[in-house]
Amino acid sequence: MPLLHPALLTHPAHPGHPAPPVPSVVSGELAGLAPFAPSAAFARQAPLVPWQCLSDEPGRVDLATLRELTVALAGAPQVWRPIVRHHPERRWYTRLLLSATVEVWLIGWYPGQQTEIHDHGGALGALTVTEGVLEEDRFDSSWSLTDRRTHAPGDSPAFDISHVHRVANRGTALATTIHAYSPPEVPLRYSPADSATDSTAATTARVPVDTAAGIPRPLAPAGDLLAATPRR
Repeated sequence: MPLLHPALLTHPAHPGHPAPPVPSVVSGELAGLAPFAPSAAFARQAPLVPWQCLSDEPGRVDLATLRELTVALAGAPQVWRPIVRHHPERRWYTRLLLSATVEVWLIGWYPGQQTEIHDHGGALGALTVTEGVLEEDRFDSSWSLTDRRTHAPGDSPAFDISHVHRVANRGTALATTIHAYSPPEVPLRYSPADSATDSTAATTARVPVDTAAGIPRPLAPAGDLLAATPRR
């Protein structure tokens, strides 16, 4: 059964469903999600979440659908704006959706925070920037830097199974992103030479990097962002 954040269940597009209160403090743990049994009626009422993203049958959702999902959610600030947080100590995150095919994360980036260099363990991914600006360092299979791109509000990069990157907020303003991955809960792999004080990151950042920086879709309980083993 898919697990949805209460913010999705209270969206105006779902008039037939009760409106559970949104927690005042939302963590990245599954405790913040509510079980939900989707129906054909829900699918017609919920353009934010494509039907295949609510499946109970394990599978992979294509890149186009992942991108459309993050774009749709980013275009519904009434869903994410009331719950997003930005903490200077470490990146904030909460899971919006977990099904057999997709997981979706809302992430708040304080200036200076970044991920480690990582791939997605064979999962497809997409993100949409809802506010602020992020920089993405792209790497090849040998973990060597090959490209650097800037993503502004509305940008929606997608990542194939071989994508390796690092995402950073190197500006002076807060940033917020929505990420989708398929299949869900796949362990990430990290550059063996990377660390929270990576020399490339330190020299390109315009503000100090986040020393507690972890991964874009947490695989460990909140408070242990650097754990590399999945929770399942």
